[in-house]
Amino acid sequence: MEMQPGQMAYDRASTVFSPDGRLFQVEYALQAIQMGGTAVAVTYNSGVVFVAFRNLPVSSLAESTSIEKSFAIDTGLGCVTAGLIADSRVLVEFLRLEAQRHKLLLGETAPYTLLGQLLGTHLQQFTQFGGTRPFAVSLLLGGFSDGVPGLVELDPSGATIGWKAYAIGRNRRAVADFLEEKIGESRSEESAFKLAVQAVAEGSPTPFPPEALDVAILEVDQELRHLTPDEVARRVSGMPFIGTPDRPAKGTR
Repeated sequence: MEMQPGQMAYDRASTVFSPDGRLFQVEYALQAIQMGGTAVAVTYNSGVVFVAFRNLPVSSLAESTSIEKSFAIDTGLGCVTAGLIADSRVLVEFLRLEAQRHKLLLGETAPYTLLGQLLGTHLQQFTQFGGTRPFAVSLLLGGFSDGVPGLVELDPSGATIGWKAYAIGRNRRAVADFLEEKIGESRSEESAFKLAVQAVAEGSPTPFPPEALDVAILEVDQELRHLTPDEVARRVSGMPFIGTPDRPAKGTR
């Protein structure tokens, strides 16, 4: 992001607008998210597929599966994140707490749209008050409404937008354009999986190994199911963008 004359007077706090109406700290948080791996969610006839690229550790001693990008929230609720892992963990815990609070009070699974609104309000508060910084995380929250799967995207500003499929993280605009071009009206779980993996590949400048993918599937009234590395490797076998490990110097996003 190119620094404009006079910008330094307005980017020291998240609560100060620039003369042209921008909150630079929120924009910087969005830039930090762009440094993270691409994450995609695609709805299909009876569920949601989450696929995220995780930067593999340099050391062969590290467990690549310990880098989580998709998370279970409650029965029939799950999400995928892009950005700072520590920030993601805090927001996931917020969602889990609100989901359990709703279930204890009303005896039902919290609607994903309600959880999205609650998290959006929480995120917005970190742009409203001094002494805080925005969360450097974007998140795709999936769930069901009367058995119909849906998605809500949340970003550091607290904005919430519903999607059939969407992308966050590195090269998200190009990946979202790819999804818009390729998505159809009716999708099976298999076609949604292939589309999501292909979309993640659109956001990667080089081929990547199967273990670089965090894949999870959400079905109605079911816990989020993470695919094992062997399952992922079997299902992506033969895809042209699956290559040898390409380990960056550093990065755990």
